[in-house]
Amino acid sequence: MTVDMGLMDVFKKTDSGNILGNLSNILDSHDMEVVAVRGKGCEVLYSSARTVAELQSDASGASGCKTDYAIIYPKLCDHCPQGRIDRKADNELFEIKDTDGRTFAVRCKQIDWVDGKPATVFTFRDITPEKEIKERLYKLAYIDQLTHIPNRQKLKEDFNALEDDINSGALEGIVVIFDLDNFKDVNDTYGHNTGDVVLRRLTEHLGGEGAFAGHLYRLGGDEFVLLYSNHPTRFDTAHEMREYYNELLSSALCAYTLPNIDVKCTLSMGVSFFPKNGSTLSDLLRKADIALYKAKIGGRNQIVFFEDRYDTAQKFKDMYINIQPVLLGFGKTFGYELIDSGNSAEKDGKTVSLSEFNRTLDTLGLQDIENDLHYFISYSKNLLNPAVLNNLPKKKFIVQLAIPAKQSKIELKNSIKKCSELRKNGYRLAISGPSSSSHMTELLSLVDYCKFNSSDVNEIRQRKVIGSNPGTRFIATGVDTQEDFRKAKEAGFHMFQGYYFNQPILGQKTKEISPLKINYFRLLKLSGAGDYMDFREVSSIISSDVALTYKLLRILNSAAVGLRNVSSVASAVAYMGEESMKKWIAVLALRGIADDKPLELVRMSLIRARFGELLAPHFLVKRDPQQVFMVGMLSLLHIALEKTREQMLEEVPVSDEIRESLLTKSGTYSDLLRFYENYEYANWEAVSLFVEENRLEPTYVNDAYIASVKWYSALADT
Repeated sequence: MTVDMGLMDVFKKTDSGNILGNLSNILDSHDMEVVAVRGKGCEVLYSSARTVAELQSDASGASGCKTDYAIIYPKLCDHCPQGRIDRKADNELFEIKDTDGRTFAVRCKQIDWVDGKPATVFTFRDITPEKEIKERLYKLAYIDQLTHIPNRQKLKEDFNALEDDINSGALEGIVVIFDLDNFKDVNDTYGHNTGDVVLRRLTEHLGGEGAFAGHLYRLGGDEFVLLYSNHPTRFDTAHEMREYYNELLSSALCAYTLPNIDVKCTLSMGVSFFPKNGSTLSDLLRKADIALYKAKIGGRNQIVFFEDRYDTAQKFKDMYINIQPVLLGFGKTFGYELIDSGNSAEKDGKTVSLSEFNRTLDTLGLQDIENDLHYFISYSKNLLNPAVLNNLPKKKFIVQLAIPAKQSKIELKNSIKKCSELRKNGYRLAISGPSSSSHMTELLSLVDYCKFNSSDVNEIRQRKVIGSNPGTRFIATGVDTQEDFRKAKEAGFHMFQGYYFNQPILGQKTKEISPLKINYFRLLKLSGAGDYMDFREVSSIISSDVALTYKLLRILNSAAVGLRNVSSVASAVAYMGEESMKKWIAVLALRGIADDKPLELVRMSLIRARFGELLAPHFLVKRDPQQVFMVGMLSLLHIALEKTREQMLEEVPVSDEIRESLLTKSGTYSDLLRFYENYEYANWEAVSLFVEENRLEPTYVNDAYIASVKWYSALADT
């Protein structure tokens, strides 16, 4: 029972006024104020001591609620039933501000006073500090700290609020990505502080314009998003809608500058329409980004609307495969999903892909992997082929079927039939992409796992479906931040798919290197230092630690390295050379430093390193394979060390090229880091653009990735 409700009960039950004299002490201890009033004249029957003190501090000499308390708390009379037959006080709770701007939570209730006649009691509690804390937390979570406009997380939540109406056809609109042309020149010429001022002034300007106010979000860097929605009946035709938004957005196509700088920034914009170009935020952002790229290469300072013919990812994506981890709540790897667009080849009932299933097996290399991990693979008719049924290790595979968010009764019946047939043949099943409506119950009863995008599904329905299907394990996809992970865990998901584990935890204090990891850290510093490595010092460190010696020799004698019967660091250097030896010592150090972190952190780092090393000789402008390897390996090390990249590089000496690549967007290898991220997220459009720009063969890129995955698997066995 809350304090104010308890007070109401006291007033109703007592027949003595003596207790009222002690109430003030109780109320003061709970930071509450109370006023009891009666009649058309609003006679004050009772005031707590705190309330009287508040009244005196306001220096009012009058008496009565209307002339005293209603002056301190404007709009109080709007909630009072005294003298008004048109309203009743039925335990109403509301918020008002006093004349000093403080916020109070007020409860108004009509009761029988001690004399048996009705009266109205107001209880006041100052909630200003709570409101201020909530506002600060809101700003930290949803407001960009540089420009003071909503951030990516707020964009996701605002779009999610529209999603049901978009899917039902009740809403349509646009998502716009824009950035500043020539912004890099501002940063390079005048410094990042000046660049920050440009971003702040731009958002202040756009936020002051009626067309953009309330629609603007910052993605990061100089990239921003505009989100508009409208009722489908607002425009008679798609052309009319396009012309309206073209005119609206064109008002922002100006040259932006500051006093005393010569560089002028214009805007390039890419626009996607919903639901025409997609109904999820990730798809709409991807397509708006494609249109933005077209605006850039078309001359900048212009608006480009997305068209299907721009989506070259559709042309290239069947060449690419990547493998994404599925993690348990405590960071342990449960298994992997093969992200292979080529496996969706059932375009019609007469089309059969002869390569899709073998491609899956070849990519994973399961014949060489002996572990307890599980593998999610896309549904294929070949799974019911007798040869596959007899030879496929079904305990290792989980067959995944993509279920549309909206299914007709016939489509749902077909999905149920397909799942029943697979289950009858001993397969474990997963479905991805279903809605959380009640008609999915029968389908969910047939599968072992169900995947929801944690940010794309109504959260209340999501919790209900998870809670009502205890026999199904639910996997949250798109978990790419620590906040995504927290929300998905609270919603009841059992497993998580995404890259939240390679994001730093904001606000976490920097930790010192533990004594058990000091030797690994010393080796890492030695392997990163310049061109020369003091192998006498390396030998001294390794020989002082029996476990280190054993682990390094296991790596050197593994299939990944290719040596046999190497028994010392000196002999390994003689066989391999100093540069190659530095690489393997760095690998050993990374594994040791990150041994208490999710295994995926090391896996991603080493796959990046090997992937880049294999690609390096094939670029139009050749890149140093050794440096490329180190960039990939170090790209996530700061997460393992629980430091910022800047703090990490203060302690780990690296070349200027590697340092600049890790800290800026314009380093020698910065574009490779973006390429790795796009490949991991299966952003095939960006991958394809990178491949084209660097004159790489798409088939070789795919082969290099597969080779990197297998290389890591061989290394992981040591």
